[in-house]
Amino acid sequence: MTLTILAAIAALSAGASTASAQSNQGAMKGMDHSAMPGMKGAKGDHNMMAMNDYMAAMKKMDQAMMSAKGSTPDATFARKMMAHHQGAIDMAQIQLRHGADADAKKIAQKTIDENTKSKAELEAWLKSHGG
Repeated sequence: MTLTILAAIAALSAGASTASAQSNQGAMKGMDHSAMPGMKGAKGDHNMMAMNDYMAAMKKMDQAMMSAKGSTPDATFARKMMAHHQGAIDMAQIQLRHGADADAKKIAQKTIDENTKSKAELEAWLKSHGG
């Protein structure tokens, strides 16, 4: 699903200035979110900062999931899922920093709590199974 989101965002920003995108700290190379609807003005600047943070978090998660390996298929699954859960935590933290809606912030905190627990369970399993 993350790759589908990335592809959709890339399609929306096709033709955007690469130089501008590279100057956006944390943004994926070639992405200029200022060209997206709703990304102008003070509120738009905040939206652009959030979008750049989301893109960086998704890129980090994708890279971690792709490189995660274990000594068995079970250990590989655990390591990939740990990266996935960390990505969910990172994106929920971005929501807490940039979001305005109280209900969305509650969901973000719940996401952090649940994924922190799931990640810890996987870490414990790996430790006990030598993966």
